[in-house]
Amino acid sequence: MVESIELIKETMPNSFEEFQALGLAKDGIYKRLEFAIQCILDICSQIAHEQEMVSFGYKDLVNNLAENGIISSELKEKLFFLVDLREILIYNYDLMSDEIAFRNVPEYIEYIEAFLKEAPWRRDLIRTR
Repeated sequence: MVESIELIKETMPNSFEEFQALGLAKDGIYKRLEFAIQCILDICSQIAHEQEMVSFGYKDLVNNLAENGIISSELKEKLFFLVDLREILIYNYDLMSDEIAFRNVPEYIEYIEAFLKEAPWRRDLIRTR
């Protein structure tokens, strides 16, 4: 996940025109973003599994973690957004606007880094069975 974020940061050009001209490399940025989000959701799923939480979808999973005090409500909102972004990247890729993505990639990265900073996988934040 961290490697994907670093690669995105290194690859992002300074202008939208350059971003649009990246071609296949631009698709790689999107794929790395999708991968980083999936890593977050896999970590959340593992935490929920360890806590014997039952979830019916990723938003339900994130909500359960917030309700149980494992992640903050602020992080919950960011993860809700990332779940929606993941869905677009996987299932509705044609809806991605390169212009919006270029403008918002720093915000997407900030949301992922917020997850890393909050460190919900720390054992002292997780109730034990």
